[in-house]
Amino acid sequence: MGDIPDLVPVISSTNEFSISMFTITTQKLGSPIAQFLFPGTQKPLIILEDPREIEDIFLRRNKEFDKAPMTINIFQPMFPKGSLAQYTTPELRAQKRLWADVMTAGFLHRATAPRIHKAALELVELWRLKAITTCADKPFAVLDDILNATLDAIWSSVLGDEAGTIDYSIKKLQSELDSKPRDLTPPRGTFIREEVDYISNTISQVSQTPAPKLAGRIVTYTPRYRKFRRTITREISSLMKSAVEKFQKLELESLNNSDADQCMMDQVLRRQVLQAKKGDKILVDPTKDQTMLDELFVLLVGGHESTANALTWFIRFMEAYPAVQTQLRKALSNAFPGNDAPSAEEIMHSDIPYLDAAIEEGFRLAGVAKASLRQALVDTSILGCPIPKGAEIIMNYHISRPPIPVDESKRSETCRANAIKTGDGLQGRAGFDLDKFDPGRYITKNTETGKEKFNQHALPSTAFGGGYRGCVGRKLATLEFRILITLLVLNFEFMDLPEDMKSMAATEKVFRQPEKPFAKLRVL
Repeated sequence: MGDIPDLVPVISSTNEFSISMFTITTQKLGSPIAQFLFPGTQKPLIILEDPREIEDIFLRRNKEFDKAPMTINIFQPMFPKGSLAQYTTPELRAQKRLWADVMTAGFLHRATAPRIHKAALELVELWRLKAITTCADKPFAVLDDILNATLDAIWSSVLGDEAGTIDYSIKKLQSELDSKPRDLTPPRGTFIREEVDYISNTISQVSQTPAPKLAGRIVTYTPRYRKFRRTITREISSLMKSAVEKFQKLELESLNNSDADQCMMDQVLRRQVLQAKKGDKILVDPTKDQTMLDELFVLLVGGHESTANALTWFIRFMEAYPAVQTQLRKALSNAFPGNDAPSAEEIMHSDIPYLDAAIEEGFRLAGVAKASLRQALVDTSILGCPIPKGAEIIMNYHISRPPIPVDESKRSETCRANAIKTGDGLQGRAGFDLDKFDPGRYITKNTETGKEKFNQHALPSTAFGGGYRGCVGRKLATLEFRILITLLVLNFEFMDLPEDMKSMAATEKVFRQPEKPFAKLRVL
């Protein structure tokens, strides 16, 4: 039976697969690297729990490691052409180049930030209404509202259309409070949310089976999966057709201008129309392009749920660490004096080191993506241990406890060289009390001027992976966090919760989410 009998009871007690895996291997042995044994002839899984070495593998050892078959097998049956379901090939590199510019700072600030800002303001309006009516002076579950807000933001940012879920929630609550309730037609966002929730839960279930590739393939034959695929494809295809028609009416000079792009899909489609016109070719129907459809699915599902869970954790941290909340609000109030909500442009271009530090600390401690799998492409070594070609390694993203001591001579040459350049933050002030929420670990102060500065390299950064196969949405998630946190912290105080709601226990599905996603708000 290998190590499975030891793993099952730990999963039952924690509801977290990844932390259970590390508990019975690296933590039990007191070693940063270990093996998890499977029954029969299946090769063991290598377990790695060392933040510096993990960051080094992500950033500086891409020729030695790639996505692991275990990861590919989870996503490939359902999204065969999505980047998550592919090894690093020339085809994948071309696909990533096609989408690369939608994550540049310029595009995000111009086209994406205003859409996120709109969704954030609507969430503020909904919570203000709740805080003075149905949820006055009492806690309420926030995750569902945050999932709706992030869906509104990502759907609009990727496709340029309005999902309308938070606006509908506002109108629905106003109607319930009114003496004359109105009949309201749910927006398209409500059934889009149903489909996104379905596929997220399905991916979670598939990932927990002994044979995820087979389980995923079986799912694709079910009526429910076909409904998901049909519904989302219909919605996306309709928006694609409208965008292509718009771009085909433009002259070459106008097509060369990226200002015409109102969303991420626009930028990709505009370039395809431009290439077709320049080459005097017939444009291939993008609604039949499985690669584009799958990549859009991945952006929507991943960008929606991961950000929502991270933001829910952040709100829990605000309640649990009131001194940090007060300090963050003070920093924001100093940057944005007055009663008017800061604009998206003001939020983006403000220099607020403590906000940047709080965002980075939120990503670190939330551990929304708990672990990642890589496969060795060549015979190599990790921390002095030989790693044969084809071996699969699960690596702990979540830096929430002191690292297990390592002989520095066993580290890779690139890892040691980086420590000389940036220092080993885990051994200094930044590495203290890693189970606590403390943005100060990312703050340095100029001894002459006393001015604070955000140091993003204070600790290894593993929350989004890193390197060529890291999460492509890091800049988008950071932008969403910056806008949402600014507006929420300026508008609400997150009050102390009852004892039975204070638990920081988590449940791990596709992403790690709090079991107690509650907040008690005081309107400011």
